[in-house]
Amino acid sequence: MFSRLTPIPHLQAGAEPFYFRGGRIGALCVHGLTASPQEVYWLGKSLADRGFTVFGPRLDAHGTNFEELHSAHWQRWYYDVLDGYALLQQSCDRIVMLGMSMGGLLALHLAAEKPVAGVVLMATPLYLNSPLWLAHILRHIRPLVSQYERKTDPLNQRIMEMQRERGEPVTGRIAYYRHSAGGLAEMHKLQGIVANDLAKISAPVLAIYSESDTTVPIGNIDRLKNGLISVPRLAVLRLQKSGHIITCDLECDSVFDAAGKFVKDIEQGWDLPDEH
Repeated sequence: MFSRLTPIPHLQAGAEPFYFRGGRIGALCVHGLTASPQEVYWLGKSLADRGFTVFGPRLDAHGTNFEELHSAHWQRWYYDVLDGYALLQQSCDRIVMLGMSMGGLLALHLAAEKPVAGVVLMATPLYLNSPLWLAHILRHIRPLVSQYERKTDPLNQRIMEMQRERGEPVTGRIAYYRHSAGGLAEMHKLQGIVANDLAKISAPVLAIYSESDTTVPIGNIDRLKNGLISVPRLAVLRLQKSGHIITCDLECDSVFDAAGKFVKDIEQGWDLPDEH
């Protein structure tokens, strides 16, 4: 029973996990830091329309209250991904991991630990230009490190417009619009773990990044090329116009098409293209 001092858990409208039942190929779509499953919902719907079984989990401390990120742990996020993997295993023969931003780090870690048929990375930050290690200190001094204005965010406006066109509830972008030092510190830990995971990954990889992304440097592609020494094929798609959230931005249809073809190629056992 909750006391008067304990806040009642609250899930933001639009932040719910999603599931689409399809064929024997499963697609696990993982969202990024401070966001929600909505960030990869259109991607998941596109894959479901192609006949795949799709699940998009909600990571711990996301889509609820921003303050929960202050005490977040990357292991809890990974447990949520493991749960999704186990769920898809019940009805799928093979599973493809798809991760947006930090979700890509979680996808890579799982691919190093579990059998997966492929991995799709979208703006995944193996490194950032900012000194992320400072977050470990700031989490004890200044939990809130930055915040943004939702009302003036052009991506939020675009998402609302797209939701109207699709006949969906108009919620706008479901994200905190604030960064927690605790959340960033945990992502920094995860980056270090994934750096050691890369050589162990043996599934084909599709990496999608944007030249216009001011959050995650395009040089992350080179880091992947140098680290993924055991993958049978690494395909790369470079976008030109999109910002960081490439699953909802101007070239999202190109992201969906590339991811859908990648998963379809895996299903049919076709050869996968090299970098283009």
